[in-house]
Amino acid sequence: MKTSRCSFTRLFADHKKVLLGLAFPWLLAACTAPAIKPAASQIDQLHSFLIVPVQAPPLEVIPDLIERRDPAYRHSQNMAMGFALPTELYQTAGGIVIAGMVSDSRAMDADAITKAAPTAAGGSAKAELVWTPAKAAAQKLRGLLAAENRKGELSREYYQLPAAGDASLQHWHQAIQAWYGQNTTPIDYAAMGSYDAVIEVGIGRYRIFEGQTSLQLLIKLIDPVSRNVIARTLSESFRVDDQALASLDNGGEAFKRLIGDMAVPLLRQSLGDIGLRIPPQADES
Repeated sequence: MKTSRCSFTRLFADHKKVLLGLAFPWLLAACTAPAIKPAASQIDQLHSFLIVPVQAPPLEVIPDLIERRDPAYRHSQNMAMGFALPTELYQTAGGIVIAGMVSDSRAMDADAITKAAPTAAGGSAKAELVWTPAKAAAQKLRGLLAAENRKGELSREYYQLPAAGDASLQHWHQAIQAWYGQNTTPIDYAAMGSYDAVIEVGIGRYRIFEGQTSLQLLIKLIDPVSRNVIARTLSESFRVDDQALASLDNGGEAFKRLIGDMAVPLLRQSLGDIGLRIPPQADES
């Protein structure tokens, strides 16, 4: 009996996080929908865009931040023969949502970390004052489009995934892949204004793993009238830095700048893939 590659994700569900960190890049690539590239004549007619951030998965941090804040935790975990705290969503003081273990011990700063409130699933939702990598990339995209005299307006709403409020990273990966694989959108973008096209900006793999920060960017170009996806592409990169975990300190400002910097070349690559060439000297701010 033949088994699809995507089904192998289940085989890794109960393994250690380190194994997941090594396996997910290959699994995510294997399960990704094929790219779509429109005709050049079709792209030439597009001058105004609605930019819609897709709800981003929580940041995955390996090792978990509780192990960094409480060195004794790893020892106690080993003594308990692998016992671990349940994974939850929480938000740092800087608005970064993380999927990880939360402890009531004094090792965790109650003023710096709060649980993230779940939101309703499906459709679109008002963008909260929570920082997300998708919104950061969408803001950079608006600047890049302006450099080529194309109008980009950032949506006040974001595309919400059905995994909202779920701390399971596997569910988030499944939800983002399902969104990326859609050939039509359920959202009536034509009712949101007059635009030549809609650009949805999604985040796939997004994590800090043993000093390596990785980011995968997923882009979809949509005809707001027919709701058909006319272009689809992904790009990804990583940075190695011994200060990757430390970048989450002080509100995570260093981490936010890093993600913004990483997003720019990925956006250039993705826009080039769908025929929207951006001048090298373009100001993305």
